[in-house]
Amino acid sequence: MKILLVYYTGTYNTRFLTDRLEAHLRARGHETARTEIRRDTPPADTAGFDAVGFGYPIYGFNSPLPFNRYVKKLRLAPGQKFFIYKNSGETFGLNNASSRILLRRMRRQRAAFAGEYHFVMPYNIHFPFERDFVRELLQKDEKLLRVLVYDLEHGIAPRIQSNAVYNAAAAAVSVQKIGGAINSFFYRADADKCTLCGLCARNCPENNIRIESGKVRFGHRCDMCMRCSFFCPHNAIGIGFLEGWKVNGDYRLAQALEEGAPAAPYITEGSRGFYQCFIRHFQDIDARFAERFPEEEP
Repeated sequence: MKILLVYYTGTYNTRFLTDRLEAHLRARGHETARTEIRRDTPPADTAGFDAVGFGYPIYGFNSPLPFNRYVKKLRLAPGQKFFIYKNSGETFGLNNASSRILLRRMRRQRAAFAGEYHFVMPYNIHFPFERDFVRELLQKDEKLLRVLVYDLEHGIAPRIQSNAVYNAAAAAVSVQKIGGAINSFFYRADADKCTLCGLCARNCPENNIRIESGKVRFGHRCDMCMRCSFFCPHNAIGIGFLEGWKVNGDYRLAQALEEGAPAAPYITEGSRGFYQCFIRHFQDIDARFAERFPEEEP
Protein backbone atom coordinates (compact mmCIF):
# COMPACT_ATOMS: atom_id res chain seq x y z
CA MET A 1 0.00 0.00 0.00
CA LYS A 2 0.90 3.63 -0.45
CA ILE A 3 0.06 5.53 2.73
CA LEU A 4 0.14 9.25 3.58
CA LEU A 5 0.55 10.22 7.24
CA VAL A 6 -0.81 13.68 8.11
CA TYR A 7 -0.21 14.78 11.68
CA TYR A 8 -0.01 17.67 14.11
CA THR A 9 2.44 17.51 16.98
CA GLY A 10 2.99 19.67 20.03
CA THR A 11 5.84 18.31 22.13
CA TYR A 12 6.70 15.73 19.46
CA ASN A 13 4.79 12.77 20.91
CA THR A 14 2.75 12.46 17.72
CA ARG A 15 5.88 12.93 15.62
CA PHE A 16 7.50 10.06 17.53
CA LEU A 17 4.43 7.86 16.95
CA THR A 18 4.52 8.78 13.27
CA ASP A 19 8.21 7.82 13.11
CA ARG A 20 7.41 4.45 14.65
CA LEU A 21 4.32 3.87 12.51
CA GLU A 22 6.28 4.70 9.39
CA ALA A 23 9.01 2.26 10.43
CA HIS A 24 6.48 -0.55 10.96
CA LEU A 25 4.76 0.15 7.65
CA ARG A 26 8.00 0.21 5.69
CA ALA A 27 9.18 -2.97 7.39
CA ARG A 28 6.09 -4.61 5.92
CA GLY A 29 6.93 -3.31 2.44
CA HIS A 30 4.49 -0.39 2.31
CA GLU A 31 5.37 2.98 0.80
CA THR A 32 4.86 6.05 3.00
CA ALA A 33 4.89 9.83 2.81
CA ARG A 34 4.20 12.30 5.61
CA THR A 35 3.09 15.86 6.26
CA GLU A 36 3.58 17.63 9.59
CA ILE A 37 1.09 20.43 10.19
CA ARG A 38 2.31 23.92 10.96
CA ARG A 39 0.53 27.22 10.43
CA ASP A 40 2.01 27.67 6.96
CA THR A 41 1.75 24.05 5.75
CA PRO A 42 -0.13 23.83 2.42
CA PRO A 43 -2.81 21.13 1.98
CA ALA A 44 -1.23 17.80 1.11
CA ASP A 45 -2.03 16.16 -2.21
CA THR A 46 -3.81 12.94 -1.23
CA ALA A 47 -4.21 11.64 -4.80
CA GLY A 48 -2.71 8.23 -5.45
CA PHE A 49 -2.59 7.11 -1.81
CA ASP A 50 -4.40 3.94 -0.77
CA ALA A 51 -4.94 5.32 2.72
CA VAL A 52 -4.41 8.51 4.70
CA GLY A 53 -3.51 8.30 8.39
CA PHE A 54 -4.43 11.22 10.63
CA GLY A 55 -2.38 11.67 13.81
CA TYR A 56 -2.94 14.18 16.60
CA PRO A 57 -2.55 14.71 20.35
CA ILE A 58 -5.77 15.06 22.34
CA TYR A 59 -6.01 18.49 23.99
CA GLY A 60 -8.71 18.71 26.65
CA PHE A 61 -10.67 15.82 25.11
CA ASN A 62 -10.56 17.46 21.66
CA SER A 63 -8.41 17.47 18.53
CA PRO A 64 -6.14 20.55 18.34
CA LEU A 65 -7.41 23.64 16.54
CA PRO A 66 -4.45 23.76 14.10
CA PHE A 67 -5.23 20.15 13.15
CA ASN A 68 -8.92 20.96 12.64
CA ARG A 69 -8.13 24.00 10.52
CA TYR A 70 -5.78 21.98 8.33
CA VAL A 71 -8.11 19.02 7.86
CA LYS A 72 -10.85 21.41 6.76
CA LYS A 73 -8.70 22.26 3.72
CA LEU A 74 -7.78 18.66 2.92
CA ARG A 75 -9.64 16.62 0.31
CA LEU A 76 -9.96 12.85 0.07
CA ALA A 77 -11.58 11.05 -2.84
CA PRO A 78 -14.87 9.17 -2.28
CA GLY A 79 -13.98 5.70 -1.07
CA GLN A 80 -10.39 6.61 -0.20
CA LYS A 81 -9.43 4.98 3.09
CA PHE A 82 -8.46 6.91 6.20
CA PHE A 83 -7.49 5.90 9.72
CA ILE A 84 -6.79 7.77 12.96
CA TYR A 85 -3.92 7.37 15.40
CA LYS A 86 -4.44 9.76 18.30
CA ASN A 87 -2.68 10.01 21.64
CA SER A 88 -3.18 11.38 25.12
CA GLY A 89 -1.74 11.02 28.60
CA GLU A 90 -4.75 9.11 29.91
CA THR A 91 -7.60 6.93 28.67
CA PHE A 92 -10.66 8.62 30.18
CA GLY A 93 -13.93 8.03 28.32
CA LEU A 94 -14.26 11.66 27.23
CA ASN A 95 -11.24 11.16 24.96
CA ASN A 96 -13.45 8.89 22.84
CA ALA A 97 -15.18 12.02 21.49
CA SER A 98 -12.01 13.76 20.27
CA SER A 99 -12.28 12.64 16.62
CA ARG A 100 -15.89 13.75 16.07
CA ILE A 101 -14.96 16.79 13.92
CA LEU A 102 -12.57 14.80 11.74
CA LEU A 103 -15.05 11.94 11.35
CA ARG A 104 -17.82 14.34 10.36
CA ARG A 105 -15.64 15.92 7.67
CA MET A 106 -14.56 12.56 6.30
CA ARG A 107 -18.21 11.40 6.10
CA ARG A 108 -19.02 14.51 4.07
CA GLN A 109 -16.26 13.58 1.64
CA ARG A 110 -17.49 9.95 1.60
CA ALA A 111 -14.05 8.70 2.57
CA ALA A 112 -13.85 5.10 3.83
CA PHE A 113 -13.19 4.64 7.55
CA ALA A 114 -10.31 2.20 8.18
CA GLY A 115 -9.91 2.30 11.95
CA GLU A 116 -9.18 4.48 14.99
CA TYR A 117 -6.46 3.83 17.58
CA HIS A 118 -5.72 5.52 20.90
CA PHE A 119 -2.11 5.54 22.07
CA VAL A 120 -0.86 6.65 25.48
CA MET A 121 2.06 9.07 25.57
CA PRO A 122 3.61 10.93 28.52
CA TYR A 123 2.11 14.18 29.75
CA ASN A 124 3.55 17.52 28.67
CA ILE A 125 1.39 19.29 31.25
CA HIS A 126 -0.19 18.42 34.63
CA PHE A 127 2.76 16.35 35.94
CA PRO A 128 5.74 14.41 34.50
CA PHE A 129 5.51 10.64 34.04
CA GLU A 130 8.08 8.47 35.81
CA ARG A 131 10.67 6.79 33.60
CA ASP A 132 9.45 3.24 34.19
CA PHE A 133 5.91 4.26 33.25
CA VAL A 134 7.16 5.86 30.03
CA ARG A 135 9.10 2.70 29.17
CA GLU A 136 6.06 0.50 29.80
CA LEU A 137 3.60 2.59 27.83
CA LEU A 138 5.98 2.75 24.85
CA GLN A 139 6.10 -1.05 24.80
CA LYS A 140 2.29 -1.13 24.73
CA ASP A 141 2.30 1.47 21.96
CA GLU A 142 4.60 -0.74 19.89
CA LYS A 143 2.11 -3.58 20.21
CA LEU A 144 -0.76 -1.31 19.20
CA LEU A 145 1.21 -0.04 16.19
CA ARG A 146 1.64 -3.60 15.00
CA VAL A 147 -2.08 -4.18 15.51
CA LEU A 148 -2.80 -1.07 13.44
CA VAL A 149 -0.62 -2.25 10.53
CA TYR A 150 -2.13 -5.74 10.69
CA ASP A 151 -5.63 -4.29 10.61
CA LEU A 152 -4.84 -2.13 7.58
CA GLU A 153 -3.50 -5.15 5.75
CA HIS A 154 -6.52 -7.30 6.60
CA GLY A 155 -9.33 -4.77 6.24
CA ILE A 156 -10.16 -4.60 9.97
CA ALA A 157 -11.55 -1.19 11.00
CA PRO A 158 -12.04 -0.91 14.77
CA ARG A 159 -14.05 2.02 16.09
CA ILE A 160 -13.65 3.91 19.35
CA GLN A 161 -17.21 4.39 20.47
CA SER A 162 -18.36 7.79 21.64
CA ASN A 163 -21.88 8.90 22.54
CA ALA A 164 -23.99 12.04 22.78
CA VAL A 165 -22.96 12.69 26.38
CA TYR A 166 -19.23 12.42 25.62
CA ASN A 167 -19.62 14.55 22.49
CA ALA A 168 -21.48 17.29 24.31
CA ALA A 169 -19.12 17.29 27.28
CA ALA A 170 -16.01 17.40 25.07
CA ALA A 171 -17.48 20.27 23.06
CA ALA A 172 -18.27 22.15 26.27
CA VAL A 173 -14.67 21.99 27.50
CA SER A 174 -12.99 22.83 24.18
CA VAL A 175 -11.35 25.86 25.80
CA GLN A 176 -8.74 26.08 23.06
CA LYS A 177 -11.17 28.25 21.13
CA ILE A 178 -10.38 31.15 23.44
CA GLY A 179 -8.14 29.74 26.19
CA GLY A 180 -4.87 29.88 24.28
CA ALA A 181 -5.40 33.43 23.11
CA ILE A 182 -6.36 34.66 26.59
CA ASN A 183 -3.61 32.79 28.43
CA SER A 184 -0.96 34.01 26.00
CA PHE A 185 -1.25 37.51 27.48
CA PHE A 186 0.33 36.08 30.63
CA TYR A 187 3.22 34.16 29.04
CA ARG A 188 6.61 35.41 30.16
CA ALA A 189 10.28 34.52 29.70
CA ASP A 190 12.22 34.92 32.94
CA ALA A 191 15.00 37.41 32.18
CA ASP A 192 17.22 35.83 34.85
CA LYS A 193 17.02 32.40 33.19
CA CYS A 194 16.46 33.11 29.51
CA THR A 195 19.60 33.16 27.33
CA LEU A 196 17.76 34.31 24.18
CA CYS A 197 18.79 31.09 22.44
CA GLY A 198 15.71 31.43 20.21
CA LEU A 199 14.69 27.76 20.44
CA CYS A 200 11.11 28.64 21.38
CA ALA A 201 10.75 31.09 18.48
CA ARG A 202 12.21 28.68 15.92
CA ASN A 203 10.10 25.73 17.03
CA CYS A 204 6.66 27.28 17.62
CA PRO A 205 4.29 25.57 15.16
CA GLU A 206 2.09 28.68 15.06
CA ASN A 207 4.99 31.13 14.50
CA ASN A 208 3.67 32.88 17.59
CA ILE A 209 6.99 33.69 19.33
CA ARG A 210 9.68 36.16 18.30
CA ILE A 211 12.87 37.65 19.73
CA GLU A 212 12.61 41.41 19.63
CA SER A 213 14.73 44.13 21.29
CA GLY A 214 16.51 41.53 23.41
CA LYS A 215 13.28 40.01 24.76
CA VAL A 216 11.07 37.03 24.02
CA ARG A 217 7.71 38.27 22.75
CA PHE A 218 4.57 36.12 22.65
CA GLY A 219 1.76 36.69 20.18
CA HIS A 220 -1.87 35.79 20.79
CA ARG A 221 -2.58 32.85 18.53
CA CYS A 222 -1.22 30.29 20.99
CA ASP A 223 -2.79 26.83 20.83
CA MET A 224 -1.28 25.71 24.14
CA CYS A 225 0.81 22.91 22.62
CA MET A 226 3.41 23.52 25.40
CA ARG A 227 6.38 23.03 23.07
CA CYS A 228 8.05 26.28 24.13
CA SER A 229 7.88 25.65 27.88
CA PHE A 230 8.44 21.89 27.70
CA PHE A 231 11.68 22.11 25.72
CA CYS A 232 13.12 25.35 27.13
CA PRO A 233 16.66 24.29 28.16
CA HIS A 234 16.64 26.71 31.08
CA ASN A 235 13.01 26.31 32.20
CA ALA A 236 12.61 30.04 31.63
CA ILE A 237 9.11 30.25 30.18
CA GLY A 238 6.12 30.91 32.39
CA ILE A 239 2.77 29.76 30.99
CA GLY A 240 0.29 32.01 32.74
CA PHE A 241 -2.70 30.35 34.39
CA LEU A 242 -1.22 26.90 33.71
CA GLU A 243 2.09 27.55 35.49
CA GLY A 244 1.22 25.19 38.34
CA TRP A 245 0.84 22.35 35.83
CA LYS A 246 3.96 23.04 33.81
CA VAL A 247 6.20 20.13 32.82
CA ASN A 248 9.71 20.92 31.62
CA GLY A 249 12.12 18.39 30.14
CA ASP A 250 12.55 15.97 27.25
CA TYR A 251 11.46 12.36 27.93
CA ARG A 252 14.03 11.11 25.36
CA LEU A 253 11.45 8.74 23.89
CA ALA A 254 13.72 6.92 21.45
CA GLN A 255 16.11 6.09 24.28
CA ALA A 256 13.25 5.02 26.54
CA LEU A 257 11.98 2.66 23.85
CA GLU A 258 15.43 1.13 23.44
CA GLU A 259 15.64 0.58 27.21
CA GLY A 260 12.69 -1.80 26.95
CA ALA A 261 10.03 -2.59 29.51
CA PRO A 262 10.80 -2.03 33.20
CA ALA A 263 11.87 -5.00 35.31
CA ALA A 264 8.48 -5.06 37.05
CA PRO A 265 5.16 -3.90 35.56
CA TYR A 266 4.36 -0.30 36.41
CA ILE A 267 0.61 -0.76 35.88
CA THR A 268 -0.86 -3.70 37.79
CA GLU A 269 -4.27 -4.88 38.94
CA GLY A 270 -3.55 -2.96 42.12
CA SER A 271 -3.02 0.41 40.41
CA ARG A 272 -5.33 3.04 41.82
CA GLY A 273 -6.34 6.65 41.33
CA PHE A 274 -5.18 8.25 38.09
CA TYR A 275 -3.36 5.07 37.03
CA GLN A 276 -6.41 2.84 37.28
CA CYS A 277 -7.63 3.82 33.81
CA PHE A 278 -4.58 2.17 32.22
CA ILE A 279 -5.33 -1.32 33.55
CA ARG A 280 -8.13 -2.00 31.11
CA HIS A 281 -6.42 -0.12 28.27
CA PHE A 282 -3.25 -2.20 28.53
CA GLN A 283 -5.25 -5.42 28.85
CA ASP A 284 -7.16 -4.52 25.69
CA ILE A 285 -3.93 -3.94 23.75
CA ASP A 286 -2.50 -7.26 24.96
CA ALA A 287 -5.69 -9.10 23.97
CA ARG A 288 -5.82 -7.55 20.49
CA PHE A 289 -2.14 -8.29 19.94
CA ALA A 290 -2.50 -11.93 21.07
CA GLU A 291 -5.47 -12.39 18.75
CA ARG A 292 -3.51 -11.18 15.72
CA PHE A 293 -0.13 -12.66 16.62
CA PRO A 294 -0.91 -15.86 18.58
CA GLU A 295 2.48 -17.35 17.78
CA GLU A 296 4.36 -14.66 19.73
CA GLU A 297 5.20 -14.61 23.42
CA PRO A 298 2.84 -12.39 25.49
